[in-house]
Amino acid sequence: QQSKPSTPQDRVFAERKDLSEKLDKLKEFLSKGQPKFIDDNHWYLLDVQEKTMQQYLNLLDERIKLF
Repeated sequence: QQSKPSTPQDRVFAERKDLSEKLDKLKEFLSKGQPKFIDDNHWYLLDVQEKTMQQYLNLLDERIKLF
């Protein structure tokens, strides 16, 4: 059982870890190609989501460098 992050820095590290895990799963899903049950609009939005999550991860990394 993990303890709840107690400091702002701990929360940023926890947020980064969670986001990184979700981003890895999304990248893995996207790498398999568009399944038939996902239309082109949703597939495009998943691609935008992946790029946005990557930017967010990069931003968290920059914040961590400032600690």
